Amino acid sequence: MNGCRHDLLRVDLTSQCCYREPLAVELQQHLGGRSLGVALLREYAGLAAMAAEMPLVICPGPLCGTGLPMSTRCVLTGRSPLSGTLYSCASGGAFAAKLHAAGLAALLIQGRSNSPCLLEITPEKQCLKPAVSLWGLETAAVMRQWGVAGAVAVIGPAGERQVGYASLETSAGEPFGRGGFGAVLGYKGLKAIVVQGDCQQQIADPVRFDKALEDLLRLFRASPFLLGPLGIHAHGTSALVDLLQQRGMLPGPNFRDFSGKATDWNARALQQSTTSRAGGCFDCSVACKRLLATGTIQPGYDELAAFGGLCGINSLAAICQLVDRCHALGLDPVSSAGTLATWSECTGQPLTVALLTQLLEDIAAGTGPGQLPANGALAVATALGKPELAMVVKGMELPPYDPRAATGLALALAVAPHAGSHLDAWPLASEILRKPVPTDRFSFDGKARVISMFEDMGAALDSLGICRFAAAAVELEELAALMSGVSGQSCCAADLQQIGRRTVLQERAFNRTCGFSIADDNLPQRFFSEPANGLAPLDQERFSEELAAYHRIRAVQECA
Repeated sequence: MNGCRHDLLRVDLTSQCCYREPLAVELQQHLGGRSLGVALLREYAGLAAMAAEMPLVICPGPLCGTGLPMSTRCVLTGRSPLSGTLYSCASGGAFAAKLHAAGLAALLIQGRSNSPCLLEITPEKQCLKPAVSLWGLETAAVMRQWGVAGAVAVIGPAGERQVGYASLETSAGEPFGRGGFGAVLGYKGLKAIVVQGDCQQQIADPVRFDKALEDLLRLFRASPFLLGPLGIHAHGTSALVDLLQQRGMLPGPNFRDFSGKATDWNARALQQSTTSRAGGCFDCSVACKRLLATGTIQPGYDELAAFGGLCGINSLAAICQLVDRCHALGLDPVSSAGTLATWSECTGQPLTVALLTQLLEDIAAGTGPGQLPANGALAVATALGKPELAMVVKGMELPPYDPRAATGLALALAVAPHAGSHLDAWPLASEILRKPVPTDRFSFDGKARVISMFEDMGAALDSLGICRFAAAAVELEELAALMSGVSGQSCCAADLQQIGRRTVLQERAFNRTCGFSIADDNLPQRFFSEPANGLAPLDQERFSEELAAYHRIRAVQECA
């Protein structure tokens, strides 16, 4: 790679020392992002998520800083305290851009500080500073203090109290929301990371890069989902609300029938209730977020469907308020809503806006009725004697997409290395958006092969630091051409597919070391026994057959 230095920064919180070194040659084959993070964590497989020496790794993608839309992203990888599996979550925005501009290919954090601290990184130096005065502050307060100094990633009170689904919030971008890594940093005593940098990415072959970029932008412009009048540029991801409700994929309370009023909190409702503009991750021209005049990001589909669907709240203002409190407290809105939906069904207590608001505060504070939900949906359902009501895979709350509406989604949620993530394979692209090719969402036929291929492609995108939504318009051929232009070395789609496949196989191997087996690749029984939204339950026999076919495919690949 050319341009910025591409160093590995090791931070030992126990000794309060930082070590910066060139990225080893054997690690450079992993490109960056998710693949590099997994490679750096392999030697730590088997350590508990909350072990002091279990690292968290943050890696920007190699296309970051090139001006390519949807590429200003980095991936945080570690062992999730919620699921116990390896988990990677991506964040797009200024934090990724500044990390890359500071000359870092990877940031590895391990150890445990005796007192709260803050990590400050520039291209010239990196140091740990006392942060006792910041401990207890909500995320926005820390960002106001340190945002002028650079891009900030910070935990809130929920992370400090090690809530299982605590997030790591970032300034001017997406949080590292899922996986519970805010709790890991709370355990380690690291309140915030502040990054500055002005290093410019250089392009080894500008002619080749410009041609590849022109081809990619043409495909973006032709994508109705990305830049069409009803797409995510115009309305943000709230554009998915009506589409997924029509397909029966919008979940009701704890994944029962949806009987709410999605028209009260869909894209049109958001548009009519506030004045907003398109905004994105740093310099992304697709700009799939809606920004208020204050710079606040309006909720997207996942957050709207979490509280509007799983919790049954029909007030747009209330949903926005609940989401805002999650971000301020450093809580993942999806797991928060999923956990409280489970709690509601187990206790028989209906969820109101006032009750949800109080429970979120109690969860973050570790007080009162919030103490049990702070451990996640599975802990709630198990403690209350109804473990079958926990809508989780491998201990993590499912995202708000009902798998009864799409067989590929059902299989993908079950087998995802990242504990029920819909983004590992992102089958919505083919089953709902009909890209890159349409697949029958009501048939399991061939889905094992499709999901394994989509997982490989998804891991390749995450290793490049490319937004998953790009898959609605481009394939690996276009991205390989861009990578060739940046590096000056030949890269083809097969190379990227192989990197993605290797990453997925390494993740599955990591999980096996942590005690997981193919028996853990399953869905809650509710999806096989209860109808919802006018859709029949999933065919458990066909699901099991295709699940076995997926395991055979992966077993053959591991032996190759």
